[in-house]
Amino acid sequence: MYIHYMVLNSRQKSDFVMERTNGMTDFLFLYIQSPCTLILDNDTFNISEPSAVLISSNTPFKYFPTGTEYVDNYLHFAATNQDRFMEGLLFPCNTPFRISNDSAIIHLMEHIQKEDNPENKHSKKIIGLLINLLMIKVGEEWELLQQQQENSPHYEELVAIRKQILESPEKNWKVDDLAKQAHLSYAYFQVLYKKTFGITCINDVINAKVSEAKTLLTSTNLAVKEVALELGYNDVYHFIRQFKKNTGLTPGAFRKKSTY
Repeated sequence: MYIHYMVLNSRQKSDFVMERTNGMTDFLFLYIQSPCTLILDNDTFNISEPSAVLISSNTPFKYFPTGTEYVDNYLHFAATNQDRFMEGLLFPCNTPFRISNDSAIIHLMEHIQKEDNPENKHSKKIIGLLINLLMIKVGEEWELLQQQQENSPHYEELVAIRKQILESPEKNWKVDDLAKQAHLSYAYFQVLYKKTFGITCINDVINAKVSEAKTLLTSTNLAVKEVALELGYNDVYHFIRQFKKNTGLTPGAFRKKSTY
């Protein structure tokens, strides 16, 4: 294994765009930690929670934030034998998927960065072992996700509903209406939703609204009251309370901080 470059906790502003129309040499591993849009070849993925993706060599890609910043950890590396390396993977390339909160991935990446020392004659061998271990841990996350999906009835319906929420945060989503759309009882819908996505439906709705609010506050001159109305809030103070609970800042304070 050989590391071309590696950066942990990379932070970019809302106007950040990364694009490689011809892809990259070797592999690019991204551990994405902020909402973004990721385009791989001709497939578009809207990412709203911590996710991992391994981009294979020469795969065209583009990604950019959908909130106020883009945050990730990335590793551009080469494998001695690409075909053998890919055969050993436990998860598909070019397919982003969510990572659980207690994942060991970030700790492994920190360890890899620490061992990337040309003065250590064993560095190359250690890094090779650590990258293989990293891929195994990512594979475990993929297998866990597949198991959760297999054990979750109505998975396709839930995914379709969540996509609506994330793509249209301005709508006045109500859990009761969404449950009826999935042909489920109110209580069972909430249980399945949380089990499938690791977050309650109402928190998903709030997070989607707050994420869109961040974009509006930093990219438009709309007043806070107007932003609230754009996102379906009839009570601006309710919007402010939810925004502050989610971000730790009022919308006005957030806007002011983001301008510096």
